[in-house]
Amino acid sequence: MRFALFTSGTSMEKIRQISQNKAFKILFALFLIVPFGLFGVEQYLQRPAGGDTVATVGSQRIGAGELDQAMRRQADIYREQFRGNFDPALMDNPEIKRSVLDRLVAERLLAVGSDRAGVKVPDRQLAERIATEPAFQVDGKFNKERYEQLAKANGLTPVGLDERLRADFRQSQFRNAIVETAFVPKATLDSFIRLSEQTREVSVLNLAPEEFLAKVKIAPEQVKAYYDANAKEFTTPEQVRVEYVELSLDALAAKAEAPAEEVSNAYEEGMKRNQWGQAEQREASHILIAVKPDAPEADKKAAETRAQAIADQVRKKPTAFAELARTESQDPGSATQGGKLGMFPRGQMVKPFDDAMFAAKKGEILGPVATDFGFHVIRVDDIRPAKVKSLVDATPEIEAVIKKTAAQRKYAEAAEAFANLAYEQSASLKPASDALKVPVQQSPWISKGAPAPVPALNNPKLQAEIFSDDAIKGKRNTSAIEVMPNTLVSARVVEHKPAQLKPFESVRAEIERKLARVEAAKLAKAEGEAKLKVLQAGNEADVKWPAPLAVNRQKTGGLFPQVVDRAFRADRKKLPAFVGVESPMGYSLVRVTKVIEPEKIEDAQRQALGAQLRQAVAAQELEATLTSLRNRVGVTVKKGALDAKDTGGGPAK
Repeated sequence: MRFALFTSGTSMEKIRQISQNKAFKILFALFLIVPFGLFGVEQYLQRPAGGDTVATVGSQRIGAGELDQAMRRQADIYREQFRGNFDPALMDNPEIKRSVLDRLVAERLLAVGSDRAGVKVPDRQLAERIATEPAFQVDGKFNKERYEQLAKANGLTPVGLDERLRADFRQSQFRNAIVETAFVPKATLDSFIRLSEQTREVSVLNLAPEEFLAKVKIAPEQVKAYYDANAKEFTTPEQVRVEYVELSLDALAAKAEAPAEEVSNAYEEGMKRNQWGQAEQREASHILIAVKPDAPEADKKAAETRAQAIADQVRKKPTAFAELARTESQDPGSATQGGKLGMFPRGQMVKPFDDAMFAAKKGEILGPVATDFGFHVIRVDDIRPAKVKSLVDATPEIEAVIKKTAAQRKYAEAAEAFANLAYEQSASLKPASDALKVPVQQSPWISKGAPAPVPALNNPKLQAEIFSDDAIKGKRNTSAIEVMPNTLVSARVVEHKPAQLKPFESVRAEIERKLARVEAAKLAKAEGEAKLKVLQAGNEADVKWPAPLAVNRQKTGGLFPQVVDRAFRADRKKLPAFVGVESPMGYSLVRVTKVIEPEKIEDAQRQALGAQLRQAVAAQELEATLTSLRNRVGVTVKKGALDAKDTGGGPAK
């Protein structure tokens, strides 16, 4: 949309600005500055001491509570990614916990690096960056309440969140300073592309363990010895059935009411923000005869008379409007465009101009219309009708918001009551059920360490309490635990089965098959390596090769990754080349008969693969920087820090 400049230094853009609430804008600007500049600095991470420390990075500590919180955030990410297929037991995997702890250590190292590099994020810069973050906005503008809610959800005060974000921004600047310097020479890039695009002609012969089973004999004592040494493998895990009460924001919202008057008011507010669609818009052109508001009356009268003459002229000859705008209008910006102002909705112009525009018909000539800028002759060029949801269509959406808002107000109070009742009357869930008007539900059998068949019971902390002595032997309710955002559950064990070792006779055949395949795989490997030795010596090895496949690193022809990798490691200067590798198929013999180089490297390939290689180089440089910092400041991890009992990431052991 184009807006013209008046000779008086004003513009149609200013007309729009004046029509808006200046006080609101000033207050909004002050708000952006005050929270981040005047409250001082608050340490957003509580540094643990003594036994609460799970790792140290130089003089900084990482506490068990921080690791717990990071594990919960990671679980939330997995839950979102996997939807209903997320298994909370995954969070008990030491490798997952190690990766989360490694990330926390890396963040500390980046903080140390940014400190040593002198990276600063001043208050005003912090305010500007936060104001542009969509996560903190409502209707495209920074929202204080939303910011405070997000701070509370992360266990922080607003000032604490300020400092957390300041630290994140500092680390981001330090990281980018390293990553953005990554450089890949053209020769290196071309070599990388040739290697990536190279095709090899290969034949693969798989020696499957099943072919050697007839040669394997497993003695009864081997089977018994394996059973005795691996009792855990054949133990049925401990199981429980529970009754439970679930309090959720969604359940409270379903019971809440949405009065018709509130729905109507919310609809009207939404209309003002174009929430329900696009409001009516109008396209206009104008001719301005400028005069200042404080000009003498004679000057105003002369300007009005001139504008009236122009209005009379264009009414008689509408096709002359554009030419008259070019020669007569004192808005040089729009004058050069034949007076065109573009398309705009109601409320964008000063009120007299706006009122006249939206009361007219398409093609109508208006004026003179007086504003603080002078007298306008206006032509309505086009009308774009409103396209909005009706109140009836918008009602379900509005009701959902009203109910959820009402539920949010009640949830905190209900959650506190739930927690108190579950604890104080721990012999039964009925008091909590009656007080909160939520049912007591029954679960199927739940196995320790396995996903619960009910999503609400899949939380690691809840399962840890369910399988505790207090719940099983003491017959007490568990705590009211937040199993997912805005959802609390308390459970009570009603039936328990201890872990049991399966009888030897029931698993004898299973063990025998397992041991036989292991021995058969060894025979397959031995024969494969013997044949490979003969082939590499340049002799025949009684091998019937299948038809060759043309494969590269992107198109593997269905071969297992380890087979493709070994094929591309074969010496291309000695063809045919023979290699061997263990794979899920047993032992694979591979013959490489031809190497096909790409004929030409296209610029598009350089652009696509160059970005990938630069990312890889940048990652290496960042890792090298972190390693250097790690060596200088020192990093230690508490022994057993990755155990479930220390991280809270899974059932206590």
